[in-house]
Amino acid sequence: MEEKEFNLWKLLEVVALRLRFILIFVLSITLAAVVVSFLLPKWYQATTLALPPKEEGFNLGHSGSLEEMISLTSGLQLPIMATPSDIYARMLSSRTLAERVIKANDLDKYYDLVLGEDLYAKLQKRSRFRVTPEGLLEISFTDKSAAMAARIANSFAAELDGLSREIATSRARTAREFIENRLVIVSRELDSARMALKEFQDKYKAIDLDRQTQLAIESAVGLKVDLAKSEIELNVKEKSLSPNHPDLVLLRRRIEEIKKQINALETGGSSNSYLSLPISEVPLLKIKYAELTSQLLVSESLYKVLSEQYEQARIQEKIDAPTVSILDKAYPPELAIRPQKRIIVAVAFFISLILAVFLALFLNYLENLKLNSPENYKRARFFYSTFLGWLPGIKKASKNI
Repeated sequence: MEEKEFNLWKLLEVVALRLRFILIFVLSITLAAVVVSFLLPKWYQATTLALPPKEEGFNLGHSGSLEEMISLTSGLQLPIMATPSDIYARMLSSRTLAERVIKANDLDKYYDLVLGEDLYAKLQKRSRFRVTPEGLLEISFTDKSAAMAARIANSFAAELDGLSREIATSRARTAREFIENRLVIVSRELDSARMALKEFQDKYKAIDLDRQTQLAIESAVGLKVDLAKSEIELNVKEKSLSPNHPDLVLLRRRIEEIKKQINALETGGSSNSYLSLPISEVPLLKIKYAELTSQLLVSESLYKVLSEQYEQARIQEKIDAPTVSILDKAYPPELAIRPQKRIIVAVAFFISLILAVFLALFLNYLENLKLNSPENYKRARFFYSTFLGWLPGIKKASKNI
């Protein structure tokens, strides 16, 4: 414990003896740091805050949507914690967007670099894109010119908006062309379905199969009742009248006519009336009629939906509204973000103070070495003068040893 206290007092004694050297050394280094901090170029950072667009799509009735064709995030499987804002932040780092910013601001001339990897790397190094906890896009750019920093930060936001609009318009055009081609096919199918149903109705006089079948069956039942009555009456009269009696002849003719009408109802005959539907073929006709009607309804429904989507796609293709909303526009900053003069001076002061104390101890060691070992002192002084003689106060202090 006593030895430690002795060493501490010895250290303080050395510092006191070399106080002048320490003050000169520290002040010289600190003043040099002040000068350097004022000579270093100033760098300014401008920031733009933007709100990315909401992902929306066109609803395709109850069967699907065109969102996958129009949305910028279509075809991407976002990680659990990722959001569409992260996609836009990555778009800002893309080479395509960087080239647009470079051309829009003539940065190849401003930085005196040929458009290529060096210019792209410089732009990426000075840019910073991040998604805030609220999901907003923060676009920052650093440059020696405050005006250029603000200009490029705003240019990134503007070019992101332009690129996203181009992508949305391109996908809307693709969707519109797809729907247009599909609409032509469905229109043909609709015309074919209508024509097939019309030919079926013309051939079988099928307007309302259920109602027509009901009326045909009722007519057939009435005719068969009349036929049965006429046959009974004929049988009765044949027993009392001669075979050529006018009443019998009339009854026979009536029976034949009723049979023809019944046959016409069952087979369809050659009549063009509403009731000429062949009862015997009703089951097959109902199946065929249901198929044709179903095809027509499907074609009509699909044509209606595609027509609506076609108009929506045309509107989307023509829309030129901003997709990225600027919340805070970047303005030329008044204060530089670097150099941070206070930090530079403070760090230089503390490092020089530590180094000065170390050198003071080293000088004290040389004095003791001079007394105890002159040969080693000469070697140490040679090293000392060669490598440390340029430091402030060292040369003068070494003469006094």
